[in-house]
Amino acid sequence: MRLTIAKSRASFREFLLTWALRVATALGCLSFLYYLSWLFEKDEALGDRWRSPLLLVLMILAVIYGSVQLLGNWYLYLVARRPKITPTSIPNLSVDVFVTACGEPYDLVERALKAACAMRGNHMTWLLDDGADEQFARLAESLGAGYLTRQDHLNAKAGNINAALAKTNGDIIVIFDIDHAPKPDFLEKTVGYFSDPKIGFVQVMLTFANVQESWVADAAIETSLEYYNPTSLGSYGVGGATLMGSNALIRRAALESIGGYQPGLAEDLATSISLHAAGWKSVYVAEPLAPGIAPPTFEAWFVQQLKWARGVFELLVTRYPKLFTRLTWGQRLAYLVRMTKYWIGPAVAIHLFATIGILIFGDAPVRGAFHSYLIHIAPLVGCDAVIRYLGLYKWRHQTIQRTSLMRAVVLVYATWPIYLSAWLMALFRVPLGFKPTPKSLDGRLSPIWLAPQLIAVVLLIVGLLYTVAVKDHRPSLLLLFAILQGGLQSIFLARWMSADLIYWQSKRAHNNKMAMNK
Repeated sequence: MRLTIAKSRASFREFLLTWALRVATALGCLSFLYYLSWLFEKDEALGDRWRSPLLLVLMILAVIYGSVQLLGNWYLYLVARRPKITPTSIPNLSVDVFVTACGEPYDLVERALKAACAMRGNHMTWLLDDGADEQFARLAESLGAGYLTRQDHLNAKAGNINAALAKTNGDIIVIFDIDHAPKPDFLEKTVGYFSDPKIGFVQVMLTFANVQESWVADAAIETSLEYYNPTSLGSYGVGGATLMGSNALIRRAALESIGGYQPGLAEDLATSISLHAAGWKSVYVAEPLAPGIAPPTFEAWFVQQLKWARGVFELLVTRYPKLFTRLTWGQRLAYLVRMTKYWIGPAVAIHLFATIGILIFGDAPVRGAFHSYLIHIAPLVGCDAVIRYLGLYKWRHQTIQRTSLMRAVVLVYATWPIYLSAWLMALFRVPLGFKPTPKSLDGRLSPIWLAPQLIAVVLLIVGLLYTVAVKDHRPSLLLLFAILQGGLQSIFLARWMSADLIYWQSKRAHNNKMAMNK
């Protein structure tokens, strides 16, 4: 009886969330049209806004961004679904597990390798050590795992995997980054999907075990919740679930059909889009089967985001257009949503410096026009926040606690210089060398990385004081918008200062301890 009541409540909750999401999405579409209507309003002082080449270009960019990152994402929420349960194993398929390493701490490597070896199901675990460390070779031997290394380090992780492919023969290749430790039932809940011969790869949701390790770690985890839950389930719903670098299972035949793991800063996405273009299908398993480690420091976050954004943008302007016609419409949308995710950086930068410019140099008509713009964008921002919250609440895994996502907002908003730099580097083909994401709390971010945010805050303060004191501007949405932007940047800078203070205190204590031991 209790079970029946519980199921009825769950069904009713699902029904309410589904319709709430649909209604919110419909309102969001209307708010997007209202936002665009700003361009076609007549202004007594400025005339027809659409006649301004600058405003017209900016609004075209807004349409492109909004259509993909807003409407596209919302659509994925509506079509999201979970895969059906499959057999726990397939007797005639052999499995090779690749754990990739390159100079990481011993305890991290040991943790991942032990967990991989302990997975239930017939498999062979290999440590792919690009650092050729003797202690890792001994570790692998003690655990009964294979150990593979190579002479060159060409193409970083992709080259490491391809070198291992040539020395192994498993039908299914399972890939784990060194910070992800799989649970014993990982293979039991994933390998069965390969009973369908058209499945080229299975991607398992990325989750993280270092909750509350630091403010950055918690904020970084929050930034991933939306993509790894509703967006990825929606991508699977349209046939476009993508690889994410770790927690992935790939059919060897599928990899061989595209010439192996594809190199680049976003090697996972490059491999994924090539597999889909070759006609292979994919599955997304939204289960926390191999928790990893989110960036614990500002340094780790910036290194990771610059690498990821630069690699993803490069694919957006190179490989995506070339393979576009070989993808289904669902796959085209899924990849476009993922590849434009970091456009948030240029979008923030445009609004930030437009605000500063108008505060300092804008006359009354220009400030009035921008004030009208803020009125038109406010409903869209509000609807987007509600839709994303409902989407996450509906599709999040039961182990994920509810959150306001405010830490994620602060972290992503303040990372705009990284995303903007990555976009410009991709457009002008500026190379960026591969650098592993730091995993420890010891890293310190150089203040030079935060110069853009600091300059922006100073200019916002100057602009606010100037427009209020000199231009006698009364309280308005313009001033509120400027204060909000400055506040988000300031919270980020304050968090960095706090982390930097802890770093120096820890270093001083360590130095004192070393001096006492001499």
